[in-house]
Amino acid sequence: MTAAGGLEKSYRRLLRSFPALYRSRHEEEMLGVLMAAAQPGQRRPGVRESADLLWSALKIRIRMATRRADSQPWAAALALTAVLLPLLMVALKLTFFLVQGTRYGYGTPADILIGAYGQPGAYARSFQLNSYSIAVTANVTGALTAGPVPALVLAALACLGWRRAAAGVAAVVPLAYLGISLTRDFTLLAGPRGDVTLYAYGLEALILLMAPGTPRGWRALRWRPSALLAAATVAAGIGMNGGLRSLFPSARVNLALLGPGLLRYRLAQMPHGFIDRLFGIGAGGWGHWLLYQGTLVAVILVALTIMLLNSPASRRVLALLGFPFALGAVIYLFSLISPPLPGPAGNTLSAAPVLLTLLAAMVLTLGRSLPAGTSP
Repeated sequence: MTAAGGLEKSYRRLLRSFPALYRSRHEEEMLGVLMAAAQPGQRRPGVRESADLLWSALKIRIRMATRRADSQPWAAALALTAVLLPLLMVALKLTFFLVQGTRYGYGTPADILIGAYGQPGAYARSFQLNSYSIAVTANVTGALTAGPVPALVLAALACLGWRRAAAGVAAVVPLAYLGISLTRDFTLLAGPRGDVTLYAYGLEALILLMAPGTPRGWRALRWRPSALLAAATVAAGIGMNGGLRSLFPSARVNLALLGPGLLRYRLAQMPHGFIDRLFGIGAGGWGHWLLYQGTLVAVILVALTIMLLNSPASRRVLALLGFPFALGAVIYLFSLISPPLPGPAGNTLSAAPVLLTLLAAMVLTLGRSLPAGTSP
């Protein structure tokens, strides 16, 4: 093969990174310009030239995705999700706080700050059982993901329509969590629930930047999908913490009568998710499960079914909100592998979706800042 033939083949391979529609219109023109600018005898593209082409392809893909996002029903779905997602995060944390607090006690403000719902004294206990640096690190990461403050701040900014400030908060939270966790050699693969929270923050940052022309703030909310998803979120939160049985006075546990503080702590840590009940059923059998957990599952299924049948925009909202949970399910499956993945591999697998989502948000921001007539 001649040098020119090999160079043309390499260029065509790089041009495949552009969207098919764009390539069908401009590929030959771009190839002609690239071949004309090549050095005599050149056999393959240079590193800088290849990077420029890949970067241009990424910007073109982002612009085309943004153009589709500005059209109905994607514009309505993105506007609604941008405000609704942080509100649902707040609703879920409030549900955890109320259900666990009712059963085991609400604890101090510091316990609530780090997301230790239903674990009175968890904040102070972390300093008693660990060195100071480990306790501080664990409490900071808990406050970032399990705690309510970041979600409350994000929800307030999103409802006020301060899109860029909200996007900044949504990006900083997972980056700070990853920075602390990875430098302290935490195992991210062991906490799928925390990973889902990170993915939700990353998704929120991306959505907030995708459709800036849509209605801002609380005006983007629609009562029917908002109410349905709020009901499903509260039902899921109750189901993950013992089900409806935990709301009845007869089911409340007075941990003060159960012995030392360590026993109370272990009881508070016991799993109460309806997934566990689904496969383990428990002492009450199917009857109790259907009453206390199955009812909640029915509420969730009904709400999601109505959303699916409601409108194209509602279906797209469900698809967007399902993205973090789909990634979390993948992480959960990998966490069940025996023997487990090595720490670096597991952390890379868990962190990659967050970093890629935030990278897409950054590229989107840079792409929007370019002049309209800028050539790729």
